[in-house]
Amino acid sequence: MKKILACLLLLSVFACQKKPKPAEVEQRLKKAMTEFLYQSVNNDSSRVRFDVKEVIFFEEAEGYECEFKVNMAQSGKDTLGVMKAVVTKDFTKVSRKL
Repeated sequence: MKKILACLLLLSVFACQKKPKPAEVEQRLKKAMTEFLYQSVNNDSSRVRFDVKEVIFFEEAEGYECEFKVNMAQSGKDTLGVMKAVVTKDFTKVSRKL
């Protein structure tokens, strides 16, 4: 009985996923948004370059509500703007908000 209890306790400790630290979440959100932006230009960084400078986020039940500060540079021009998006908890899907 003690062996079964010990195995269940050990299994439950390793089965639980730890909550990521805010700095780690921020880096993963920046990476997800950068990948999303480059998909919109077919990964052609010769035409336009994106640099996600900052992200402010709030964790919701279905994902992260985010506000990104993005520097966009084209040939001879650049601009810093704000983009809002929702990013899923697994950081695979980004949905822009207008």
